Amino acid sequence: MSSNSGFSVPFSYKGRGFCPSCGGRRITERAAQLVDDVLPPVPVSQWVLTLPYRLRYLLAWDHGLTLAVLAVHAQTLLEFYRRQSSTNGISGGHTGTLMVIQRFGSGLNLNVHFHTVAFDGVFSRAPGGGLAFFPTAAPSDAEVAQVLDTIRRRVRRLLRRRGRERRDEGIGTEAPLAEASVALVGIVGASVQGRVALRTWWASWRGGAGRWCRGSPTCRGTG
Repeated sequence: MSSNSGFSVPFSYKGRGFCPSCGGRRITERAAQLVDDVLPPVPVSQWVLTLPYRLRYLLAWDHGLTLAVLAVHAQTLLEFYRRQSSTNGISGGHTGTLMVIQRFGSGLNLNVHFHTVAFDGVFSRAPGGGLAFFPTAAPSDAEVAQVLDTIRRRVRRLLRRRGRERRDEGIGTEAPLAEASVALVGIVGASVQGRVALRTWWASWRGGAGRWCRGSPTCRGTG
C-alpha cells in the first residue's frame, strides 16, 4: 500500500476486548457457511450439555479431558439416534452432529459447556441403492433425561479411570495454576460458580476511600 493510500473503518475497537462489529460479521459468515456447505437440509435438534461446577473447573485447565467428555456426549447422541431409527425399522443407519465448545456464560463467566446440532434421523441406503435420510420424531423430555443419565454415568466412569473423581462438588485446587497463585485459583473458582471473588477487598477499599474523601465534593454520590 502506498503512503498516500487510505481506507475507511466504520467502527472503532476503542480498546475493548470484543468488537461487536467483527463478532457479528464472523457469526453471520460462519452460519452461512455451515448452512450452505456443511449441514444438509434435514430436521435437526439443538442439544446443550451443561456441567457441574467442579467439572467446569477441571475442563477449564485440561483440554484433553474436555475432548474426552465431548466424545462421551457425541457417542451417546449417535447411539440414541441409531437406536431410535432401529426401532422404526431402519438398521445400519448413520447420523451426524455439529458440536461447539463454549467456554463462557452470558455474563462472560467461566462456564465450559457444549452446544450440539444433531440430525433428527439417520442416513441409510434406500431400496434403489442411493443414500436417503430417514427422519425420526424429535426427542421427548423423557428421552432427553435418559440421554443425560447415560452421559452422567459415562463421564463419572471416565473421571474414575483418570483419577479425577471426587465425591463433593467443591472446586478444589487440582489445577496447575494452584502452584503459582492460590488466590487466582479462588478468583477463577468464583467465576465458575458465578459469585463475587473480591467482596472483602472491595469493601475494604471502599471503606478506606470513603474515609479519605469524606466531605469532598468529588466523592459525593460514590457510596
